[in-house]
Amino acid sequence: MAAHIDHLLPVIVVCNISETFYEFLHQAENADHLIRGEQYRGDRAIIWAGDPKLVFTSLPIPHAQHLYAQAGYERTEYLAPEHPTSWLSLDILREPKLLQRLIDYAGERRIIQLIPYAATREFLELVTILEQTHGLTVMLPETPTRERLWIRDYIDSKIGWRILASRWLPNADQLLPEGFGCKTLEDAADAAYWFALNGRSCLVKSDIGENGIGNIVIRPGDFSSQAEIVEHIRRNKFVSDQWLTVEEMIEAEHPLSPSLEIYVPPEGDPHITYVSDQLFQGFGDFCGVLVSRELLDMPWYAPLAQNGMILARRLQEMGYVGHFDLDTVVNDEGRVYLLEINPRRTGGTHVHEFADYVFGADYLKTVALLSNDTVRSGSITDFDELLSVIGDFQYPMQGEKRGVSITVSSALEAHEFGCIIAGADTADIVNIQQELQARIAEYAQVNASPVIGD
Repeated sequence: MAAHIDHLLPVIVVCNISETFYEFLHQAENADHLIRGEQYRGDRAIIWAGDPKLVFTSLPIPHAQHLYAQAGYERTEYLAPEHPTSWLSLDILREPKLLQRLIDYAGERRIIQLIPYAATREFLELVTILEQTHGLTVMLPETPTRERLWIRDYIDSKIGWRILASRWLPNADQLLPEGFGCKTLEDAADAAYWFALNGRSCLVKSDIGENGIGNIVIRPGDFSSQAEIVEHIRRNKFVSDQWLTVEEMIEAEHPLSPSLEIYVPPEGDPHITYVSDQLFQGFGDFCGVLVSRELLDMPWYAPLAQNGMILARRLQEMGYVGHFDLDTVVNDEGRVYLLEINPRRTGGTHVHEFADYVFGADYLKTVALLSNDTVRSGSITDFDELLSVIGDFQYPMQGEKRGVSITVSSALEAHEFGCIIAGADTADIVNIQQELQARIAEYAQVNASPVIGD
């Protein structure tokens, strides 16, 4: 389990994902849908930080009791608000049942360790009230101090990332895609047109974004003038008065998108938690990760790890505390490009912590893991029905370190679920994944409603 979390003291998790991204996502016409999607992924928090713990999520988790028994989280419990909003930290303060359970969980010593998805102002408001009104001692092993919260926000911006990486990395000109910070739409259009005239595709990026939302692709020949590009950018709902970044798009015939996660403690040395290959559906729509010992032998891993640790140490010097991941892309020649930092728990943190808890700290010696948060469930909207269809694919398959563990079930109402697949190696987990998808598709076909003829 995570060495920075002391399980001799009460551990409380606040999975405030939608709270983290609300300011950005609420700009969209379908903001409610996007925010609900973030809340679905809160299910994964019940496998954070080992066991025991108390977890707060925005939505009920249908698979919770099953996972407790399956993976051995015997002293984990979760609570969700009766009337959830986008701000889970404030929901806890607003609903007496949630707040009282949190206070009771502190025990007689009145000490808790509070673990958020990300440090937000709403989360720190929760901390303040717990300390000042209810007399708790709140330890924050993954959160910067209030005076340093701006650092998290700064490095989460595209401009902030490029400025700091350009200063800190000795060969930044080789590691960062060529790019420009632009104050206006017109400046961004000029830069994008310059790339196009030079036969290079580029990305126009909103300064604050999430999951690729707000990124605009401009390819050579798409537009005949800067004016056309300006109007195209203006139609994007996520482009406002903020700065934009225009950078070369690194394209590959065999795309690879490694991500390195590092934990930065308040004191002591930062350390790498895991490396993964990110999985996407469509352009930039993150859906999961592959974690495998095979990745450690890739030629891009050593420079990625080296530069990731440089960034971690410099961020620590500034006062940053917590996880971050470093997203990258590798071209067909094996050259790694650093794209951005996500200063929070990430889409693979739960995979690493699940593996560490279930298989041990050296889990990469025995298993590989594939996480997918957006598996289509076909006609299945009930958790027990899903378990019945998965059947003997459930972990542990035939008593071995293989099989499927459900991680997201609240999304079944939207005909999706999330899972972690464990296997001996990458080929094994890909085979299990394909067989699982085939079984779901077959079930949907057999149970399809008959078509009534004329």
